[in-house]
Amino acid sequence: MHVSPTRWLYYLRQYFRQRQVLLLVRFFGVCVLFVAAYSVLFHVFMAREGHTYSWVTGLYWTLTVMSTLGFGDITFTSDVGRVFTLVVLLSGVVFLLVLLPLVFVSRGLAPTRPGSAGHDGRAGPSRHVPKGAS
Repeated sequence: MHVSPTRWLYYLRQYFRQRQVLLLVRFFGVCVLFVAAYSVLFHVFMAREGHTYSWVTGLYWTLTVMSTLGFGDITFTSDVGRVFTLVVLLSGVVFLLVLLPLVFVSRGLAPTRPGSAGHDGRAGPSRHVPKGAS
């Protein structure tokens, strides 16, 4: 049985596309674990300061700090709590603003139109600038 090279290429593309999706799922899984751990630690540190909040509030605080929004409605008063806030903030910057775009760009998960090959035959947007365009 003879299989054409284009068929092999198709199978290889499908294999790597599945690996890319698995990498993305793994990335989101690690991100969810960090959010869960930070939410639990939020309650531990707030309890040390004498405050009690709901679990939804802990999740809310974690996501607002990790996303660098930081509304300021829930704040720590101790130095340990403030250092914890900095750790959550910096890990959020690394995860959401550095690693997530890097995973999309480096693994070829950036959205492209199917069948939009450039003038050099590679998939993706054309790198050719039409004449008359400035």
